[in-house]
Amino acid sequence: MRRAGILVPVVAALCALAMSGTTATAAPEPTAIPEVGLATPAAEAALQQQLAETKPVIATYNGKEINLADGWQGAQACSEVPTGEVYCFDTAEEADQALAEIAPAVTRGTSGSVASAQASGEFGPMAYTDCYQGWVCLWEHSDFTGRRLQWSASGTKQLGDWDFRDKASSGCVTRYQGGVLAYDARTGLPDPYMTLAARYCYNFSTASYPTGGTFNDKVDYITM
Repeated sequence: MRRAGILVPVVAALCALAMSGTTATAAPEPTAIPEVGLATPAAEAALQQQLAETKPVIATYNGKEINLADGWQGAQACSEVPTGEVYCFDTAEEADQALAEIAPAVTRGTSGSVASAQASGEFGPMAYTDCYQGWVCLWEHSDFTGRRLQWSASGTKQLGDWDFRDKASSGCVTRYQGGVLAYDARTGLPDPYMTLAARYCYNFSTASYPTGGTFNDKVDYITM
């Protein structure tokens, strides 16, 4: 949590392997427990240059450009669309409506293919079905409520650039394949990580941290 950490490229294969047997119609498990581990020094060093090349995240919000690293200025939902542009909105509902026009190729899952945690009463109103199919979503609170941050394009996302470092408490990966590695950066120590498989949701407050405690409010960057 105290430096820009380094990801482990080798472990990315775990995400695909974990879901290799999943079909397009299989219902996701909304309360999955992620695999966790510690990054090796060699793997961290291999991506040092990549992490050093991050740029400011400039988003469009209410007709103005804002640097998300400086705060969301009142927005409650921010999304990076496939073109790389970032848009923020006052509510998650506004974000969903706008994304249907901005990124029409991205469609939401139907009740037949996506388990509704909201309907089951397990999570809050912004649960699995509030994350567009094909996206990766993070929420500020462990019950899938609060500010929502989401991406559709693969890459490395340093959460400090998005004003979400040490602030994510839950997340969903609505991709059919290709998961997410979520890391906590530590100075002079191996970086703990979670492997978030495709088609699963996670409550970080119940995800065990390798050295004790949980991953709640500890994620510094992800690769997807």
